[in-house]
Amino acid sequence: MNTSDGQISARSLLLRAPERLAWATESLSPPAPDEILVETLTGAISIGTELPHYRGTSRGDDTAVYPQMTGYESVGIVRARGAAVEQPALGARVVATYGHRTRAIIPATKAITVPDGLGDAAAILLILSGDVATGIGKLGSPPPEPILITGAGTIGLLAVFVLAALGAMAIDLVEPQPARRELARALGARRAVAPTEAATLDAEYTSGVECSSRDAAFALLQGRMRPQGQICILADGNLEPLTLSPQFHRRQLRIVGSSDCPDYGAHARWYFPLAARRGADVERLFDLRVAAPDLPATFAGLASGALTAIKVLVSYPGGR
Repeated sequence: MNTSDGQISARSLLLRAPERLAWATESLSPPAPDEILVETLTGAISIGTELPHYRGTSRGDDTAVYPQMTGYESVGIVRARGAAVEQPALGARVVATYGHRTRAIIPATKAITVPDGLGDAAAILLILSGDVATGIGKLGSPPPEPILITGAGTIGLLAVFVLAALGAMAIDLVEPQPARRELARALGARRAVAPTEAATLDAEYTSGVECSSRDAAFALLQGRMRPQGQICILADGNLEPLTLSPQFHRRQLRIVGSSDCPDYGAHARWYFPLAARRGADVERLFDLRVAAPDLPATFAGLASGALTAIKVLVSYPGGR
């Protein structure tokens, strides 16, 4: 792991141009006093966010500069600590956001210790579940009335999971893919229907959550809201613009946006015990598992349609 001059060897997956990934070797200096060295066990691909960046079509990439670092969610083991670091402990398993890398130097305060007995797959979902819970929280307490979700990708399914855990009375969902509808029901949805079956749902909802990144689904959601209803947009807008329909103005709806969780440590105190009880359920979001050396081929397969997945779990050499 260490070179003759004390540097630490690591590999990072870089996007050098649209649809052109390559592993690059780098040398890391030892951790500063407030930093830790993490060796990666497990990573993940968040398809809705990462695939548009890979293709070069992300609506947030107007001035993309290459090479770009890829990924963000990781689980690893603390292999070294700076002199001022007391936590996490050496050998601790942690969740952090440093991307598709074999090793990384990160601030100790950005690493969250994973409890013993919790699998890597459930643990790594701390990040996106925190982002989802932040948005759900903007809708107020779990509504006593039914709530409608559009889209059952990772974010939509986690929205079902979080709302059910918070005690939402009834969660309905619209999603075109049958397997994803079935998983939504397993995670706590009352009803999960195809867009062509939306007429079978309740006539109106007080609250909605947009997770599809599709304008047609957003229009459907607006059309199902009661006057003065509220919609949280959890989709990151990478696929297509979301437009306000005539119903938005006619019904005087309210839109709330959301992005990163402001305190993943606080969210972990809520999420980890929940994941310990329902880890097998939430881990079903990972319907494709690959090894880290296969990441370039995996992205190519996802981009071409040769591979399909809700979310991809990535194992690293030496990881379990």
